[in-house]
Parts: sequence; structure tokens; C-alpha cells
Amino acid sequence: MVQRVWQSLYNPVADRVSWYTSWRHSKPDYVRQRWEGQSGIRPSGKIAVLVHFSTNGRFAGYFLYLLRALEEAGFSTVIVSNARQIDRDSLETVLPHCARVLHRDNIGYDFGAWRDGISLTPEIAGAEQLLLVNDSIFGPLQNIPEILGRCDFDKADIWGMTDSFSGKYHLQSYFVLVGSKALRSKIFTDFWQRLRYVSSKRVVIYKYEIGLSQAMLRGGLRLRALFPYRTLTKAVFDCALVGPPKGVHPLRDEYFDRLFRSVNAGHPLNPTHYFWEYLITDLEFPFLKRELVEKNPAGVPLLSGWRSTIEQSSDYPVDLIEEYLQSTAKDRVF
Repeated sequence: MVQRVWQSLYNPVADRVSWYTSWRHSKPDYVRQRWEGQSGIRPSGKIAVLVHFSTNGRFAGYFLYLLRALEEAGFSTVIVSNARQIDRDSLETVLPHCARVLHRDNIGYDFGAWRDGISLTPEIAGAEQLLLVNDSIFGPLQNIPEILGRCDFDKADIWGMTDSFSGKYHLQSYFVLVGSKALRSKIFTDFWQRLRYVSSKRVVIYKYEIGLSQAMLRGGLRLRALFPYRTLTKAVFDCALVGPPKGVHPLRDEYFDRLFRSVNAGHPLNPTHYFWEYLITDLEFPFLKRELVEKNPAGVPLLSGWRSTIEQSSDYPVDLIEEYLQSTAKDRVF
């Protein structure tokens, strides 16, 4: 109790200090090294900026799988790594499948990396689509060109996989596809030019993950998610109305009751955690969040079934996830 009170007092002060001292990070970019990839910027008009981080500087197997999927979907990918160092042998595995690799100081989290990737890729000015993506996801579990084909830019200018009402409405930033109208808008350009390299993750989430969507909405741009939160909460209500299946396991019964009460009360939930199984099995969602199987911060029950869920819904090589967890998991196993 004392710790929670202390955190509630400390966090706002720390966040404010982080924001007001971010002026110290005033370089135009924080890139230290650069390698040109073998694919270059292709004339497809589609560019992805893919953020990478690992403690050992390696590009894991699941990262390479994602990179190759983006290549097959027609994206020229610029990798921006926040790792302390780059493993040179591992680097050789990604260079054939990307346009370039930028290695930078880890300042500003993903948004700092996206800013540097955008500012150092002048070809984006003439692109038709820009994909902002990071390595916090395993996948794609499904055909990604087919899924992205559902992004109709006559209906929205910026598309995300999932959206959230936590804080304020926003597209979750792990996978955001920006169309040409938004790319060429002053509001989008100004957002990245004015972005600060902030050291607080909470500030980055509020000012930039939430702030990006809110700034675009204020600028008159239209945002949509392929797997909207409203669809997921409707499924919870539909299940409650017909009566959820009881007796599967007490933990699942208890969890559904807790889920329904939160949704009914209007409390926003992280869709990629709380609805992960429904997303994959019923909606053919293409990703599994890495943090879910590393830490399960929401306490989702029976999570150890993630392997069979993926194997039954996808041909994604589950061994890639197992390999990653073997090198990174600490004190928890799901």
C-alpha cells in the first residue's frame, strides 16, 4: 500500500522531469552506424520502418521471419536497431532482405527510432504507404498481404491492427500503416519533426503513442483498426447473453466474469492481451504479442495453451517463439 502511494506521487514528478529535460537530447538523429541492405528501396511505393531491440545485439529467428514476410508483402524495410551493439554474424542474415540497417543510441524508445528512420529515409517522401512496426510481435500468423489488402484508404487515412481507449483513443503503435494522404499532410510531418527524445516510457506512451493518433484526428485524418476494440467487446457481451460455457476450468470461469465486469463498466483493456485467443482463433489475427508469453502482465489464465492455439490456427513455426523464450525468459514459463 505504501509503495503504491509512493509510486502515485513519484511517477507524475518523474514524468514531468523527463519531459522538460528532453531538450538535452537535441541531435538531429542518434544513428551511429549504417549498412545498406541488398534489396534497396524498391519501386513498389511501400516502405516499412522496423524497430529492433535485443540485449545481445542479435536478430532473432522470429525477427527474420517478420522481416521476410514484409519483403514478400512488397515492403522495402529500413531496420532501426536500439540495441547496444550489433552482432555482425546476425547482421548478415537480415541484409539480404532489407533496404538498410540503422544502429542508434537507445534514446526515445520506439518513437525515437521511428523518427530517426523516417528522417534518414528521404524516399518516404514519395512513398504511397509507410508501415511503422516494431519487434514486439510474433508473426505474421496469417497471410499478411491479404490482411493488409483490407486497409481501404478511401475509408481511412491511417490503419492499425488494434485500437485502444486507454488514456485516449489511439491505434496501438506496434503495427501502423500510413497512407499517402496522411504521409503528405503537414500534421504528420510536423508530428515527427517536433518529436522529442524522451527517457520516460510512460511519457512516450502518452505524448507519442496516444499523441500520434490524437494529433492526426485533430488534423482531420481518419483512423481505423482492422480488429477494432468494439468488435472484441461485442463478442464478450454476445457470449454473456447466450451464457458462457461453464465448467471448462474454474480459472477460465473466474476470468470471464472479471472480463465481462470490466467491459460492462467501460474500463479499457489491452486487446492483444485480454482477447488474444479470440483474436487468433476466431478473427485470424496475425500476431501474438511477445510480452504476453514473456510476462503475462494481465494474468490471463491458461496461457500455456498458446502453442496449440497457434498450431491449430496457423502454419507459423512455433519453434521460433520457443527459441526466443529460451534465451530471454526469466522466472516465468507459459
